[in-house]
Amino acid sequence: MEARSWDNHYTRIKSELLYPDENLVRLLNKTVREPGALTAVDLGCGSGRHLKLLSDIGVARIVGLDMSHGALAISRKTGQALLAQANNTRLPLKDDTADIIIAWGSLHYNVKTDLAPMLAEIIRTLKKDGYLFATLRSSRDTYLKRGKHLGNDTWITDLKDISGSTASFYSENEIKKELSVFSEYSYGLIERTLMGDMSSIISHWIIQARN
Repeated sequence: MEARSWDNHYTRIKSELLYPDENLVRLLNKTVREPGALTAVDLGCGSGRHLKLLSDIGVARIVGLDMSHGALAISRKTGQALLAQANNTRLPLKDDTADIIIAWGSLHYNVKTDLAPMLAEIIRTLKKDGYLFATLRSSRDTYLKRGKHLGNDTWITDLKDISGSTASFYSENEIKKELSVFSEYSYGLIERTLMGDMSSIISHWIIQARN
């Protein structure tokens, strides 16, 4: 169900995001040095906007992974990266191969018990002192939190374009607990409302963690 839902999502024109998230741009600009020597992996690369960003800042080796064939077909148009279908709980990558891993808008589309295995895979794949840049949906979010509640702030959303997908929402205490597996981490909260609808909140934790 999940893969079919996301394949359907990427048939919509609005899903082909063209521009990188400005928050990720800022984090990379502050952190990345000598990009020509680095390997970066985008987990849940979607339409490839952050693959292009990595290429634009000069990263030498770029890998894009996504569970959706539709997403990979769109990403392939950018010509920026080696692409493969993958689930974030089992990455087709060798140990200690990535300097940077990006998981922007992908880790929360799972049940909460999957987060620890996904982070373990990220740590396995990152080199020593490598960085994870990621987002998780905040428990303050009201936009995506709709449909069928499975308990533990996890929902099968009925949001039209990704209906049937599982989404989990995290409190600040949960963020701290899950990120404690890294040698260091920091986080912030980014929120916005919809134009014309002040009652719907889109809320994300923005995360930087070091292996």
